[in-house]
Amino acid sequence: MSTTTHYSIYLYNMIKHLTILLSLSVVALLSCNSSDSSDNTDQTQTTTAAENSEDSGLPNGLKNLTEAEKRGMRLLKRRQEAKNNDARATENNMSSAYKYLTTSDDYPIFTSLMSKSNLAKHIHNGDVTVLAPVDKAFDVLPNFKDLLRPGNEELLDEFISYHIIDISMEYKAFTDERSWRVHTGESFDLTNEGGINFNGAHVRSGSINTKMGSIIGMDDLVYYPKLAK
Repeated sequence: MSTTTHYSIYLYNMIKHLTILLSLSVVALLSCNSSDSSDNTDQTQTTTAAENSEDSGLPNGLKNLTEAEKRGMRLLKRRQEAKNNDARATENNMSSAYKYLTTSDDYPIFTSLMSKSNLAKHIHNGDVTVLAPVDKAFDVLPNFKDLLRPGNEELLDEFISYHIIDISMEYKAFTDERSWRVHTGESFDLTNEGGINFNGAHVRSGSINTKMGSIIGMDDLVYYPKLAK
């Protein structure tokens, strides 16, 4: 076989291998492009589906808005949903006087004592009026934390009992009467000297009315026990 023939065969094999390599490269490139295109399509479809889902909540007359207008409407819708969720949370906190006190910051000292007393369940389940003193009222009882010490359970329950009336009422109903009986069984007069006072404790104006029970704020303690120093 001549040298020319050998050379021709060599060239033929080289071209054949190059052709195979080029074919494989083209297939690989097409495969990558197809994958990217598929990913982009899936992402676009997901975004479109989410937007269409949100659009479904729009009234029919608003579905022909521009995309910018639709985004604005969706934002307003989400804000309204958040507002509704907050309203539901507030409503849950208004289920009882106990629930309101333990989830608000209005009367922290009194609430800390009330929640540890044996009357906590009674306040939570009963239709009662809680006469809740503000923190400043405890200036006359600086060692109020002693009520939480072991052995002082009866004193704590007694203190809380003087601040419970076993009927739920609004501020006006409370102040319209001349006297009320507290949970201990004792009755105290309401007086109108320098404001409304109950057993000498100044009554704050207004009331918080929950589904089960109400709360009337007090500037003073209705009663407090003598604690050993």
